[in-house]
Amino acid sequence: MAPRLPRPFELNPDLKAALRVESFQGTFSSKAFIEKLSNGIIQTRIKENSNTFDPKPFIRTFESSLEELEKLASKMQKHTIELERETQKEELAFKKQVKELGSGFEDVQSTLESLDSRISEVGSTAIRIGEKLETADKQRARAVLSKKLMEYFMQFNDGRCPTLESLMTQQGLEGQIEAARILRQLAVISKEVDLPETQLARDGIEKFREQFETDMLSSFDKAYRQADPKVMAHCAKALLEFNGGHSCVQIYVNQHDFFMLHSKVSESAPLEGPNHKDLTNPVAAIPPIDAGLIKLYDDIRTTVDQEAEIISMVFPNPAAVFQVFIQRVFEQSIQQFIETLLERSQAKSTLAYLRTLLSIHEHTILLVNDLKMCEDTLKVGINANVKGSNISVTTQPLSQTLDRCLDDLFVPFLEGDRYLEKELQSLCEIYDSMLAKFTAYQLQRRGGNKFRAIITRTFNQIIDSNKTILPPVVQENFATVKNPEKYQDMKVKDDDGNLSVELVVKLLKIHAESVLRSLGLLPVSGRPKNTAVLFQLLTDYIGMRYIDAALDSAMEDLSAMDPKFPPDLRPMKRVKLVNGIIHLIQMHFQTTILPLTVPSPQVYRDTVIQKNKLMANVEAKANSTIQKEIDVILAWLETCLGRQRKSDFKPKDDEIDLTGLATKPCIDCCEFLRRMYETTKKCFDGKNIEMFCSEVGVTFHGMLLEHFKKFQISPVGGVLLTKDIAKYQESVKAWNIPSLNERFEMLRQLGNVFLVKPEILPSVLNEGYLAKVDFKSLYPYLQMRVDFKTSKIDKLFEKFNLTNNSNGNGSGPASGGATSRMAQLEELAGSKFLSYSLHR
Repeated sequence: MAPRLPRPFELNPDLKAALRVESFQGTFSSKAFIEKLSNGIIQTRIKENSNTFDPKPFIRTFESSLEELEKLASKMQKHTIELERETQKEELAFKKQVKELGSGFEDVQSTLESLDSRISEVGSTAIRIGEKLETADKQRARAVLSKKLMEYFMQFNDGRCPTLESLMTQQGLEGQIEAARILRQLAVISKEVDLPETQLARDGIEKFREQFETDMLSSFDKAYRQADPKVMAHCAKALLEFNGGHSCVQIYVNQHDFFMLHSKVSESAPLEGPNHKDLTNPVAAIPPIDAGLIKLYDDIRTTVDQEAEIISMVFPNPAAVFQVFIQRVFEQSIQQFIETLLERSQAKSTLAYLRTLLSIHEHTILLVNDLKMCEDTLKVGINANVKGSNISVTTQPLSQTLDRCLDDLFVPFLEGDRYLEKELQSLCEIYDSMLAKFTAYQLQRRGGNKFRAIITRTFNQIIDSNKTILPPVVQENFATVKNPEKYQDMKVKDDDGNLSVELVVKLLKIHAESVLRSLGLLPVSGRPKNTAVLFQLLTDYIGMRYIDAALDSAMEDLSAMDPKFPPDLRPMKRVKLVNGIIHLIQMHFQTTILPLTVPSPQVYRDTVIQKNKLMANVEAKANSTIQKEIDVILAWLETCLGRQRKSDFKPKDDEIDLTGLATKPCIDCCEFLRRMYETTKKCFDGKNIEMFCSEVGVTFHGMLLEHFKKFQISPVGGVLLTKDIAKYQESVKAWNIPSLNERFEMLRQLGNVFLVKPEILPSVLNEGYLAKVDFKSLYPYLQMRVDFKTSKIDKLFEKFNLTNNSNGNGSGPASGGATSRMAQLEELAGSKFLSYSLHR
């Protein structure tokens, strides 16, 4: 008997249901699948209350599940293979079908192209037929019209035209419009048919036309007064067909209440703004524009906005009518008003005229921009045909009309050089007024002939050197300075001849206002040239009439100074003011002038050259003034030293006074040097102070070296001399210039040779700065000791072989072969002492 096989493990129905294909479709979770397979076993173990783990149920369940899954996978694999085979079959069938359809579509496309070609041929034939029919219809209509016109003409030739009269009376408004077209065509025929036997017809047509126009205009005028836009529109359309409608447009515009009202206002005085007096004040802010102009422009805005709608309803060609209305507003109301305003402003001053002109221009631009908004209301079109009419009305856009009106309005004031000449005239008038006191002072206190000579010379230099030709108005203005009668009786005081930075600031602000005004009124293309001309006027006035005159007068004052009196240090303050003024001009040039001249390379180059010439000329004159100041300072110092008495350094016994600090000439020199240095610090800065004081100090040092060789010096006088030297050294030391300190330290050491005993002289001469100096250069000073012979100082020098060239006369080195003052200066001071010149 064969062995019995074990019974296979069977899964429960729930697990078998979980192993179907549907369980793996959609979202599948392996974790949830395992939990479902194990859940039944776990629940059984819980019910049995068993605490031991038995893997056999899990193994049997998983093995059975795996067998089921393998069967399911094999089944699905077969199913997939079958589906792929069926898909390949369907794909081959689809490709075959697409290929067959493609051939069919090509045949259809070929058929459609053939059909389209035949349709095009038929269409072209139809178009030609239509054109011929249209031409024939036009010819027929023309023939019919010609026949009617000939009938009308023959009726007029018989004395009257009842057909046309009937058309006007029986067919109402449309009949009147048709009659207007016929009358226009009959007028053309009557001009072409100039035969004697047609005279009656031509006269009748002309009479009928006149009556028709009169009736239409009368009806239009009556409807206008009754505010009946419907009748007005009918009459306007009829008159448009009749003769273009110009006559009714003129009636509409001429009788408009706006022109009636403002024609009366323009005859009265324009209203004034609250600050109208500031118009003539160049340093005051520009006041608001005249209130009358503001009111006029507000009325224009309101009226035009209303009329745009009315004109669009009444006239078949609203754009053309509105343009006529706008042109009338500008040519009559606005132009008359601004002419009156400008005449009143011109009566006040040229500046008031220019400020008013700019304000008017700015407000008019705003008005024009507002009026351009009416273009949408009018629906303006270029070359637009009036609806229901054979009349072609050509109009330009409203914006172009307004721009042209704006340009035409200001042509009398801006055309050519009119405006620029006014601007230059205004600047000349203002600058003349603001510089009047200064000019009068120069003419009265300096002498009219001298000042006129300065102005004439400088003016001629500008004319000869400047490439830009001065405008005639500027030349005429300078001519008034050459003949300055108006300045002779003007009362002036000393302060009127001084330079003023505040005044120059005002002049530059006025000039900037002029430049900005020209930007608003003149075209962009002319900005570089106009700006250059305005800048030239500024440089001529400030440079020639103001700075040059001030520096020239300072030079004259310094040249005329008597060296017996202390020099005037005010020219240094004047140079400081000139420096500040030039700085302001440079800033004005960089910020206002230069950017406006850049677009024109030639003008830019010429303007920069002009500015640089001004700077160079002013700098040269300022340096000349400083140098002249140095000369008069040195002359005064020499005068003070010249007052040194011979007894100052060789006093008698009853004149000895060692309690004093220094001699009178020394005190005078030191006090003046102190005042000079204080003024220099206020007027100059940095290196300029050092250069100025160095030039004075070096020359004064040389003067002292020469000065001490002129006096016999006693032992007591040597004490007084060293006190003077110490005073000089103290004054110069306050300047804090190392090179000068060394020079005056050498001078102090030189003063010791007049104090020490003769036997100590060799050691003194071999110490400090004196050791670097050849003994023969010191000989002239040693000779000034009163004990030079008695103490046998000369023998002492012979003993040390200090005199090498006595020229055989026993007078010592100073008598012949003596070096020049500058050579001695270099020998005494040492080679490291250099000459300084004033920093330019």
